[in-house]
Amino acid sequence: MNNSKLLTTAGKASILFIVFAFSTLCFAQDSDKVAKELDSVALKMFNDVNERNYDGIMDMSYPKLFEFVPREVMVNVFKSMFEGNDEFTVDIPKLIPEYEISEVFKVEKDSAEFAFINYDLKMSMTFHDIAEEGFDEEGKEMMVDMMKMQGMEAEFVSDNTIDVIMPNRMTIMVNDKLTNGNWAMINYDTNSPLFYQILSAPILEKAKDYYQDLLIEHKKKD
Repeated sequence: MNNSKLLTTAGKASILFIVFAFSTLCFAQDSDKVAKELDSVALKMFNDVNERNYDGIMDMSYPKLFEFVPREVMVNVFKSMFEGNDEFTVDIPKLIPEYEISEVFKVEKDSAEFAFINYDLKMSMTFHDIAEEGFDEEGKEMMVDMMKMQGMEAEFVSDNTIDVIMPNRMTIMVNDKLTNGNWAMINYDTNSPLFYQILSAPILEKAKDYYQDLLIEHKKKD
C-alpha cells in the first residue's frame, strides 16, 4: 500500500474513532444525566414521606392509579395510616434509607422508560384497639410469624407496639405518555390485584425478573 492510501486509510480510521468516541461520550453524558434525575426523584419520594407531604406523594404517583382509586381516597388512606386511626398508627422514621437504582429499561412499543429502586423500609406499628390489654405472648408470636411469612422482620418493643423491617422493598419509576415526560412511582406489590391492572405486561415481566434476581443476590450475601 502506497503512502497516499495509507494516509487515506488512517484518516478514515481517525474520523471513525472520533465519531465513535464522541457518540460514546454523549451516551455516557445522557446516562449520567438520567441517573442524576432518577436519584433526585428517589430523594424527593423519601423526603415527601418523611415530611408527610401527601399531595407531593400523590403528585409523584403513577397517574393510572387514580383511575381505580380516587386521589382523595388515597390521601385519606395515607393520613389515616400516618396520623392514626381507631385500630393502629404507623410510624416511619424520618430518614433516607440506603437505596439502589437500576439501569433504565425501555418499552419501544409504548414509548415508555422505567427503572427500579430498592431499599429496606423500617417502621413501627402501634395497635390502639388492644392498647389496654396488649398482645399476650401467644398473640405476639403469631403476629411475628405472620409477618415473617410475608418477608418481614418483626419484634415487639411493648405489648402493643411492634418494630418492623421490610427488606428488599421495590418501587417502579415510570416515564411514559401518561406521565407527560416526568417520572412517576408505583410500589411493586404482587399481593394487590390492582397492581397488575395499572402497568403494561412488559414492565410487569421485567419487574418480576428484576425482583427475583434481587432476592437471589441478597440471599448470596447472607
